[in-house]
Amino acid sequence: MAERIDSASLGLGEAEEVPRLLRQHPEIEAWAYREGEYLIREDEESRDIFIVLQGALVVEQAPAAPGGAPAILACVLAEPAEPAIVGEMAYLGAQRRAASVRSSGRSLALRLQPAHIDGVLEGYPGLTRVICRQFSRRLQDTDRALHALQARFALDPRRRLAEPGEPLFAQGDPAAELIQLVAGAVRLECAGTVRVVTPEDLPDGFLEPEAYLRAGVHACAATVAEPAFLAVIAPAGREAVVRCYPDLALRLLAE
Repeated sequence: MAERIDSASLGLGEAEEVPRLLRQHPEIEAWAYREGEYLIREDEESRDIFIVLQGALVVEQAPAAPGGAPAILACVLAEPAEPAIVGEMAYLGAQRRAASVRSSGRSLALRLQPAHIDGVLEGYPGLTRVICRQFSRRLQDTDRALHALQARFALDPRRRLAEPGEPLFAQGDPAAELIQLVAGAVRLECAGTVRVVTPEDLPDGFLEPEAYLRAGVHACAATVAEPAFLAVIAPAGREAVVRCYPDLALRLLAE
């Protein structure tokens, strides 16, 4: 179990910012953590912010599957001349913790509340730089995550015009691409029947989306009946189609 310690035992020089911060805010607690002890646990709602003065910490998330190993997100090293901060997102408001933070070996840390950060920003330039660097890293991580999320939702279709008589696919062809009819008309031949369809006749304008999503083959042959504007989605876009058109995917699963 983590042990609360006397801040005087930290052995910091009196001229440094941390002793000055502790004198100004004697309610700030100093804690010692042993190997494997947690400062923060994933999904909890605590608002503690930690200035780590010495030691090593591991930032991790719960395994994706039961019985799996936790995902290690980062390792944090700290020493009195170069402290670190963890749990800083609590300053922005109450929210569940996105990851756990545990001590690797023995670590010493100060436990602050969000209100203390305002005082740090006002009068402690060294600690403020630490906080700003951490927020900068967090913003960079968030930016990368947003770009990755956008990429997962990005259909990135190839757009083109098609002339009457142009074949789009034949019955039995692998449904390697998904064709969306944006404007115009297409002639479909299926099991001896022929019909001409427009975007309004198709689910979200897609031609045989089930074959594409299941990586199957086309049940019909499709030929352009009148000048058509098409959006063509590559095989790599299957997950993006499901995410962007969840109702379509659910309807196809229910059929």
